[in-house]
Amino acid sequence: MKGSFTATLQPVHGSVETARAGSRSFKALARVLSADQLFAFADQAVVGATSFVALLMIGRWTNARELGAYAVACSVVALFLAAQEALVTRPYAIQLHRPPGRHEEHAFGSLLLSGLLSAVAVLVLMGTASALFFANVTRELTEIVFTLAGAIGFISLREFARRFAFAHLKFKQALALDAAVALIHLLLLGLLVGAERLSAATGVAALGISCGIAGVAWLFLADVQFSVRLAALRATLTQTWELGKWLLCGQMAVQAQGYMTYWLSMVIAGAATTGIYAACMSLVALANPLLFGFFNVLMPRSVRTFHNHGAGGLRQEAARNSLVLLALLSPLCLLVICFGEDALHILFPGKEYSGNGHVLSVLALSSLAAAIGVPASIALSAVERARAVAAVMIATSVLNVLLVWWLMRDWGLLGAAYGVLIAEMFGSFARWAAFLTLVPKTERRRDACE
Repeated sequence: MKGSFTATLQPVHGSVETARAGSRSFKALARVLSADQLFAFADQAVVGATSFVALLMIGRWTNARELGAYAVACSVVALFLAAQEALVTRPYAIQLHRPPGRHEEHAFGSLLLSGLLSAVAVLVLMGTASALFFANVTRELTEIVFTLAGAIGFISLREFARRFAFAHLKFKQALALDAAVALIHLLLLGLLVGAERLSAATGVAALGISCGIAGVAWLFLADVQFSVRLAALRATLTQTWELGKWLLCGQMAVQAQGYMTYWLSMVIAGAATTGIYAACMSLVALANPLLFGFFNVLMPRSVRTFHNHGAGGLRQEAARNSLVLLALLSPLCLLVICFGEDALHILFPGKEYSGNGHVLSVLALSSLAAAIGVPASIALSAVERARAVAAVMIATSVLNVLLVWWLMRDWGLLGAAYGVLIAEMFGSFARWAAFLTLVPKTERRRDACE
């Protein structure tokens, strides 16, 4: 009797455990697909779609040379925005719970620092454009550098506004801002196509105008409070620099790694080959709305997890995020491998873009490999171990440059793609190794130790 009673309990116990496991899986999925996350996905979808359509319009209504120039210009913008994120917006998000003064004063200090960084960028670009002009370099290159100088300040303001909204988990506000930029940008590009004036330089000008209109509107309309107190400004800048200098090293390494293939391709194979690579990357980047929408939530969420649950909770959060990314991106990667070449032919019908299916497949795998390591580096930044992140990123970037330079010279774009894949695999492994080594489960929150 006892044995039969126990036997009848075992299936029930198994059902309970199964139900509990299902409940945990549902909760994990609900956490991933929370309202904030959905708005973050929507925001990044708007940003990614706008960038893709702009690239597609320039590729279809100009030529591969203009497309290559536009891609290089976008890489310069990306480098600047990465510097701004490292020196201004990411330290602001990480240090949100322990600012040196009142939150309004901290916010103003970050805005002022962003403005100063923009002013430096304008001066550098104007000096570069003037040097190109007096050196009688090609008119197209001089024009696009001058255009970048005029647009970079407005692009910076828009990016500060959206990152500020992310830090405060105001994803609806970021979505409204980016939707306005997208509408104005695409309208201007359409007008340029109708007037037959679309080029790399005018495309950048359209981006600057749209960012300027939306950014200025955000300053006046958004529910943001800034307070000016010079005594607190120095403390804000000092604390931001202590963290930001290491974040900057890591961000510059990441951006250099991402865009080095464009630059090396321009040097080794010319603008047309660079345009083909940009077309391939634009197709792989169709996953970016999902990818970066997820990343935009990871930093504020990781900071709060460490603040509330310590290093043990942060390790669980990072591991869960990597598994979620693997599950989300694997089907998209498979689609690119199976149908990428046909899609590239439809989007870019020119003959020079055909025959690059293998390149697309390798680039899709490299994107997947890179994404798996991002939660570890974000978690390291959340505990202010930015020096370790910088070291790993610099090593990965150097490896990427060496591999791409070596393999591209002998194997063309396919060799460059394999070089990127190898470097990304190494980078993800190194990021996880650094995170698990430097952030033990018993590490206390920084504010608990002060």
